[in-house]
Amino acid sequence: MTPTVGSTASVNGSRLGSAAWGCLAGGRMTVAEQCRFALWTVLAQLRLQWRGHGAESDDTRRRWGRLDPGRIEWPDTPTVSHALELVQQSVPDWLFRHSQRTWAWAALLAQRDALRLDAEVLAVSCLLHDVALLPSGRPQAGLGCACFAIDGGKRALQLLREQGWAQSRALAVEDAICLHMNPHVPKGAGMEAHLLQQAAAMDVIGARMNEIDAASRHAVLTRYPRTGFAQQMAEAMRQQAERAPGTRTRLLWRMGFERAIRRPAWPE
Repeated sequence: MTPTVGSTASVNGSRLGSAAWGCLAGGRMTVAEQCRFALWTVLAQLRLQWRGHGAESDDTRRRWGRLDPGRIEWPDTPTVSHALELVQQSVPDWLFRHSQRTWAWAALLAQRDALRLDAEVLAVSCLLHDVALLPSGRPQAGLGCACFAIDGGKRALQLLREQGWAQSRALAVEDAICLHMNPHVPKGAGMEAHLLQQAAAMDVIGARMNEIDAASRHAVLTRYPRTGFAQQMAEAMRQQAERAPGTRTRLLWRMGFERAIRRPAWPE
């Protein structure tokens, strides 16, 4: 899912949902954290509704009118090529296309909001953010924990270290993936982390979809079709929630995540 208000509070000095928090908590929340997370989720949904009814500034409307889906090509780097191949070979087509659409929405939101970012970090984060969602994609022994997003972040970090990435950029990808199940990720947590969360929420539950013009939405959906996505994602999240008590996924599921996924925000 993906909502909020302000920044996510820290827990023992680590932002809830972050990679550092995941190392301490194994992806499980305390009762107090669950209450806080539930409140953030409700406030975030209210914030999205308010945003949907708010007036856009003239500057925002001009940027909205200049969105160019032709500018969302994948960064031409060995790591992005490797990540594309890895994800295509390790997850079903419906989940691979979700990762591709998430990159496209993130790139369009970056254009719309005039955000500066590391395109390679964003692309790799989008590609790998759900790599541990399904049982077949669970990380190797020694990396596992309750939360698939924390697992996915660890797996991405290991991959990028093997690719020779600088530690700071590899950690940025890890944190973005770990945080993407939060209701909201502020820009201060990293522009790429913010965009991944916003774009994943757009693709899964339709958040901010009306802030992308119809022609751009059509171009992305033509390139990466959503055929059967809602049903498949709802089932994957249901299984994840059942396997992972105390996690963000379980709490979101209890709060009605299934309805949010299945309601017809996008054409299937």
